[in-house]
Amino acid sequence: MPRMSVEQRRSALIESAYRVIADHGVEGATTRRICAHAGMPLASFHYAFESRTALLCAVMDHAVPVDIERMLHSVMPAADFGPEPDIDALKQNMVRQFHAFVDLLKADPGRMQATIALGIYAHNHPELQQVGKVMYEQLYRVAASGMREIAELAGLTWTRPTEELGPLIIAATNSITLIYLSTGDDKVVDSLIAAVAEQLATYVTFE
Repeated sequence: MPRMSVEQRRSALIESAYRVIADHGVEGATTRRICAHAGMPLASFHYAFESRTALLCAVMDHAVPVDIERMLHSVMPAADFGPEPDIDALKQNMVRQFHAFVDLLKADPGRMQATIALGIYAHNHPELQQVGKVMYEQLYRVAASGMREIAELAGLTWTRPTEELGPLIIAATNSITLIYLSTGDDKVVDSLIAAVAEQLATYVTFE
């Protein structure tokens, strides 16, 4: 097996930590388990990170925002507003996009569970609180960017800055995730999606 550079080792550990957190929770993401998932000896961990806390910071700084951006962009191709977009077409499109998100959630629920678990864990550990806050700020920016992309596709204008609406998208995806993971109740998830689409539509005008 070729020798890994420090950067390659860091990258492998970050990705493995994210996956282990998805499967076992933050508390269950021990350095031993993470190294085993990455296929490297435990002794090599400190060549890449000075501590488990430093690794968790890297996961929140890099892996989570990139993964959420990938998930949100994977539903963007569903943006079909018809030849003459209107509010109803927009709401229908948003409902489709949130359902596409739910499909991704059902296929791999651990990904979103890991995001929420990391946020809660960071809040409860002072040394990680600022990193957790920055992680969510990055997620808000990812959501705001997606909303600007929707505006261009549909020829609409958001009546509030997308920087203010981005947190609403992340709050919605977190709520959908928690309800699905806790209850598996598709009917409640459908109702929540419809309500979020209705709310978002109140912030739209067409050019």
